[in-house]
Amino acid sequence: MKKLIYLIATVGVALSLESCSVGRYANNSSNTNLNQTQVVLSEANFKVVKSVQANCVYEQSTYRFKPEQLKQSAYAALVKEAKLTGAQALINVNIELLERAKSNKHTYAVIATGTVIEFTK
Repeated sequence: MKKLIYLIATVGVALSLESCSVGRYANNSSNTNLNQTQVVLSEANFKVVKSVQANCVYEQSTYRFKPEQLKQSAYAALVKEAKLTGAQALINVNIELLERAKSNKHTYAVIATGTVIEFTK
């Protein structure tokens, strides 16, 4: 009988601490833009200029967006934020998709980060 009371109390505590919302995280560290450049670095011929980040947030309403469209928008915002000039390049691009669902409302956030380098030689 004591074990049954402990079991019911444990289940009750677990259920009371459970949140009503669900979140999901998907990391996409693959090269989604198919920009493939091979650079042979036999010497240090570049310098790191800055790190850049861009966010796109979408709260679901009557319109439906695909996550791929949000990723493309975040990447475009990242390139715009980088303000590349001359011999600069955007490397180490990482795109992360965050999804949060609460009852019937979904919120999506896409975070794109990258590093701007500049070739010196």
